[in-house]
Amino acid sequence: MRTAQQEQRRNYQNRPKPKPNFVDLNTDSQSIVVSAPVSEVYHRCLRFEEFPAFITSIKKIKRIDDTRFSCASIINGKEVKSDVLIMMRIPDRRIAWQAVSDYFRVGVVFLDPLLRDATRVSVKVRSIIEPVMLTGALRHYLRNFKVYIENDTKGK
Repeated sequence: MRTAQQEQRRNYQNRPKPKPNFVDLNTDSQSIVVSAPVSEVYHRCLRFEEFPAFITSIKKIKRIDDTRFSCASIINGKEVKSDVLIMMRIPDRRIAWQAVSDYFRVGVVFLDPLLRDATRVSVKVRSIIEPVMLTGALRHYLRNFKVYIENDTKGK
Protein backbone atom coordinates (compact mmCIF):
# COMPACT_ATOMS: atom_id res chain seq x y z
CA MET A 1 0.00 0.00 0.00
CA ARG A 2 1.28 3.45 -0.90
CA THR A 3 1.22 6.48 1.27
CA ALA A 4 -0.44 9.69 0.10
CA GLN A 5 2.99 11.27 -0.23
CA GLN A 6 4.24 8.47 -2.52
CA GLU A 7 1.08 8.67 -4.66
CA GLN A 8 1.37 12.44 -4.95
CA ARG A 9 5.05 12.12 -6.00
CA ARG A 10 4.13 9.47 -8.59
CA ASN A 11 1.34 11.63 -10.05
CA TYR A 12 3.64 14.64 -10.20
CA GLN A 13 6.35 12.67 -12.05
CA ASN A 14 3.87 11.30 -14.61
CA ARG A 15 2.12 14.57 -15.43
CA PRO A 16 2.70 16.01 -18.91
CA LYS A 17 5.32 18.69 -18.89
CA PRO A 18 4.24 22.01 -20.42
CA LYS A 19 6.26 23.22 -23.36
CA PRO A 20 8.14 26.40 -22.54
CA ASN A 21 6.74 29.48 -24.22
CA PHE A 22 9.83 31.63 -24.60
CA VAL A 23 9.96 34.72 -26.75
CA ASP A 24 13.48 35.83 -27.45
CA LEU A 25 13.58 39.51 -26.51
CA ASN A 26 16.40 41.75 -27.58
CA THR A 27 17.33 44.85 -25.64
CA ASP A 28 18.98 47.96 -26.97
CA SER A 29 19.55 51.46 -25.72
CA GLN A 30 20.70 54.53 -27.58
CA SER A 31 21.24 58.18 -26.60
CA ILE A 32 21.46 61.54 -28.29
CA VAL A 33 21.89 65.14 -27.09
CA VAL A 34 19.16 67.55 -28.13
CA SER A 35 19.57 71.33 -28.04
CA ALA A 36 16.38 72.07 -26.14
CA PRO A 37 15.42 72.41 -22.46
CA VAL A 38 14.45 69.19 -20.69
CA SER A 39 10.89 70.38 -19.97
CA GLU A 40 10.27 71.05 -23.67
CA VAL A 41 11.66 67.64 -24.65
CA TYR A 42 9.56 65.90 -21.98
CA HIS A 43 6.34 67.56 -23.12
CA ARG A 44 7.07 66.76 -26.77
CA CYS A 45 7.58 63.11 -25.83
CA LEU A 46 4.02 63.09 -24.48
CA ARG A 47 2.52 64.32 -27.77
CA PHE A 48 1.87 60.86 -29.15
CA GLU A 49 0.12 62.19 -32.24
CA GLU A 50 3.42 63.73 -33.40
CA PHE A 51 5.39 60.46 -33.30
CA PRO A 52 4.98 59.70 -37.04
CA ALA A 53 6.98 62.87 -37.76
CA PHE A 54 10.15 61.22 -36.44
CA ILE A 55 9.31 57.49 -36.05
CA THR A 56 8.90 56.76 -39.72
CA SER A 57 7.55 53.23 -39.28
CA ILE A 58 4.42 54.61 -37.54
CA LYS A 59 1.73 55.29 -40.12
CA LYS A 60 -1.24 56.10 -37.90
CA ILE A 61 -1.64 56.93 -34.23
CA LYS A 62 -4.70 57.54 -32.10
CA ARG A 63 -4.78 58.82 -28.52
CA ILE A 64 -7.19 56.81 -26.39
CA ASP A 65 -6.66 58.80 -23.19
CA ASP A 66 -3.81 60.46 -21.26
CA THR A 67 -1.98 57.17 -20.72
CA ARG A 68 -2.96 55.04 -23.72
CA PHE A 69 -2.72 55.22 -27.47
CA SER A 70 -2.97 52.83 -30.38
CA CYS A 71 -0.82 52.90 -33.47
CA ALA A 72 -0.38 51.17 -36.79
CA SER A 73 3.20 50.62 -37.93
CA ILE A 74 4.87 48.99 -40.89
CA ILE A 75 7.42 46.44 -39.67
CA ASN A 76 9.15 44.09 -42.12
CA GLY A 77 6.59 45.08 -44.75
CA LYS A 78 3.60 44.13 -42.59
CA GLU A 79 1.13 46.42 -40.86
CA VAL A 80 1.26 45.86 -37.11
CA LYS A 81 -1.27 47.34 -34.71
CA SER A 82 -0.29 48.00 -31.12
CA ASP A 83 -1.92 49.40 -28.04
CA VAL A 84 0.53 51.21 -25.80
CA LEU A 85 0.12 52.00 -22.12
CA ILE A 86 2.25 54.65 -20.41
CA MET A 87 3.24 52.92 -17.18
CA MET A 88 5.21 55.71 -15.54
CA ARG A 89 5.76 59.42 -15.99
CA ILE A 90 8.25 61.36 -13.92
CA PRO A 91 8.04 64.95 -15.15
CA ASP A 92 11.17 66.11 -16.97
CA ARG A 93 12.96 62.81 -16.20
CA ARG A 94 11.38 59.59 -17.45
CA ILE A 95 8.54 58.00 -19.43
CA ALA A 96 8.05 54.22 -19.46
CA TRP A 97 5.61 52.24 -21.59
CA GLN A 98 4.36 48.75 -22.24
CA ALA A 99 2.92 47.68 -25.58
CA VAL A 100 0.53 44.94 -26.50
CA SER A 101 2.59 43.94 -29.52
CA ASP A 102 5.00 41.21 -30.47
CA TYR A 103 7.53 43.70 -31.78
CA PHE A 104 8.10 46.38 -29.11
CA ARG A 105 7.17 45.08 -25.68
CA VAL A 106 8.48 47.64 -23.22
CA GLY A 107 10.57 50.75 -23.26
CA VAL A 108 11.69 53.75 -21.32
CA VAL A 109 12.87 57.24 -22.24
CA PHE A 110 15.33 58.88 -19.85
CA LEU A 111 15.86 62.64 -19.97
CA ASP A 112 18.97 64.17 -18.43
CA PRO A 113 19.27 67.96 -18.33
CA LEU A 114 22.62 69.28 -19.49
CA LEU A 115 24.17 72.74 -19.52
CA ARG A 116 22.96 75.47 -21.87
CA ASP A 117 19.42 74.14 -22.30
CA ALA A 118 20.53 70.82 -23.76
CA THR A 119 19.02 67.43 -22.90
CA ARG A 120 20.41 63.93 -23.22
CA VAL A 121 17.63 61.65 -24.48
CA SER A 122 18.24 57.94 -23.83
CA VAL A 123 15.85 55.27 -25.05
CA LYS A 124 15.89 51.64 -23.95
CA VAL A 125 13.56 49.07 -25.53
CA ARG A 126 12.93 45.33 -25.41
CA SER A 127 11.79 43.86 -28.69
CA ILE A 128 11.81 40.72 -30.81
CA ILE A 129 13.26 42.70 -33.71
CA GLU A 130 16.71 41.48 -34.73
CA PRO A 131 19.44 43.30 -32.75
CA VAL A 132 21.11 44.96 -35.75
CA MET A 133 17.79 46.23 -37.09
CA LEU A 134 16.72 47.38 -33.63
CA THR A 135 19.93 49.35 -33.11
CA GLY A 136 19.67 50.94 -36.55
CA ALA A 137 16.03 51.88 -36.06
CA LEU A 138 16.65 53.44 -32.64
CA ARG A 139 19.57 55.49 -33.94
CA HIS A 140 17.54 56.65 -36.94
CA TYR A 141 14.50 57.62 -34.85
CA LEU A 142 16.63 59.48 -32.30
CA ARG A 143 18.38 61.46 -35.06
CA ASN A 144 14.95 62.28 -36.52
CA PHE A 145 13.73 63.32 -33.06
CA LYS A 146 16.73 65.62 -32.58
CA VAL A 147 16.10 67.37 -35.92
CA TYR A 148 12.38 67.54 -35.22
CA ILE A 149 12.82 69.15 -31.78
CA GLU A 150 15.67 71.48 -32.69
CA ASN A 151 14.01 72.79 -35.86
CA ASP A 152 10.79 73.43 -33.98
CA THR A 153 12.38 75.14 -30.96
CA LYS A 154 14.53 77.45 -33.11
CA GLY A 155 11.39 79.03 -34.55
CA LYS A 156 10.14 80.02 -31.08
